[in-house]
Amino acid sequence: MIHGGCHWEIASLSGNGAVAAPSWWKGHPASASVKKGYDMCKTSRLSGEDRNGGFTLVELLVVIAIIGILIALLLPAVQSARESARRLQCSNNLKQMGLALHNYATTWKEHFPPGATGYYRHGLFTYLLPYMEQQSLYDRLNPGGNPPYQNPGDCEPAKALTLNDQENKYTQIATYICPSWPHPTVYENMGRFSDGTVDLRDGALSTYNGVAGAYPSETPRTVAADDCNGKFGNYGYIPKNGMFGFGWSRRIAGVTDGLSNTLTMGEFVQMDRSPTSQYSEPPGNVRPWILGSHSTALQTCKVVSNPINARIDRADGVRFNDLPLGSRHPGGMNALMGDGSVTFLSDSIAFDLYRHLATANRGEPVALP
Repeated sequence: MIHGGCHWEIASLSGNGAVAAPSWWKGHPASASVKKGYDMCKTSRLSGEDRNGGFTLVELLVVIAIIGILIALLLPAVQSARESARRLQCSNNLKQMGLALHNYATTWKEHFPPGATGYYRHGLFTYLLPYMEQQSLYDRLNPGGNPPYQNPGDCEPAKALTLNDQENKYTQIATYICPSWPHPTVYENMGRFSDGTVDLRDGALSTYNGVAGAYPSETPRTVAADDCNGKFGNYGYIPKNGMFGFGWSRRIAGVTDGLSNTLTMGEFVQMDRSPTSQYSEPPGNVRPWILGSHSTALQTCKVVSNPINARIDRADGVRFNDLPLGSRHPGGMNALMGDGSVTFLSDSIAFDLYRHLATANRGEPVALP
């Protein structure tokens, strides 16, 4: 008989749990010993079952370790999924701006908007507002000016229309911010310049920039006068071979390299690495969307002079217009092409190809990787 793991070939259980034995076994000298051994086995088995009803400390630690390992394996996957979602939203932002660019061109005789129109006057991102469901804000800004374009060296503080626009410059436009930007998107009370104007970092940011061509390249270029600091080209020369520039606008017909082969906008999140630089803390060199330019420094555009996400900054002597485009996405940045399509450009893209994509009218043969 088997009971509770105790195996007895002679004894068996009766209905009431007592040991029943054959008649010849009753009175046998060994029967008392067998009965005692059976009871001891039964008691031992039951007490063992009671002990197995809970976890020992070792078992608990093993379970905790397994859970920790599973979390460690899953966390990178969760973070990757979140970054993929942010990158997709960033791509959608650029697509919206690409659509706005073409709607602008349809309205304004096949011209794209200018990159900048003058000293702290409106630029690229202001002119996109009516085509991004921001007509009321555009009307408040009233970006029309007389004259519409200024000489880059015309730096009277009274003409700093955008910098001094305390009513509208802090208005955040969600489409102008990549969701992977980890810092605040609006900055106030950053200080003042020696001429009394407020710091150019004050306002709601844009983490995107237009592409103002590639440099070095042949002339013509846009700098025709000393800038506000009295130094020719202090912020970097602006070639006239890109989609945007200072004081002029590109016609669609002027994009002879083809819209699908011309880089129009990219991401810009550059912050200096040197801890002694005033641009090493947020927002770094990222500027409010409302600004057009500061003298010859384009606040809305960058010239492709360095690779994507290049680890260089103004402390290295790099001029503002030449700071590298880049993003907080691993491995590269989202980029808008002239036909409205969005592609992801890798950090490792051949630099010559990258420069060729940045020009609109130089006839270089290009093919997106």
